[in-house]
Amino acid sequence: MELTPLKIINSLRDTDCYMQVIFSQGACYKFHLFLKSLFPNATALINGDKDHIVTLIDGFMYDINGKVDGSFYPLSDSDMALVEGWTFAGNKYLSIGECPSCEEPLLAF
Repeated sequence: MELTPLKIINSLRDTDCYMQVIFSQGACYKFHLFLKSLFPNATALINGDKDHIVTLIDGFMYDINGKVDGSFYPLSDSDMALVEGWTFAGNKYLSIGECPSCEEPLLAF
């Protein structure tokens, strides 16, 4: 069986609902590195707002949602310095439910 970018992305995303959240809210560059480990010719591209990375593989752009359309650009040296520090854990928290007593959200840090 040939592993294509979409098969890998869909399989990973479908393992848990948090995969899409993690890789679209802070860890998109880490997702690129994951794809690059499987597709060594992959290239990271950044959007005009400089807040999202996609991966170019064989002429198609991908992120955790699958194929992506839009305008994305090669990363400059300053872009690389920016995105290498991006993480989900540094920006977001996962909700693990509500407190049974007060119904406040319980957050995983």
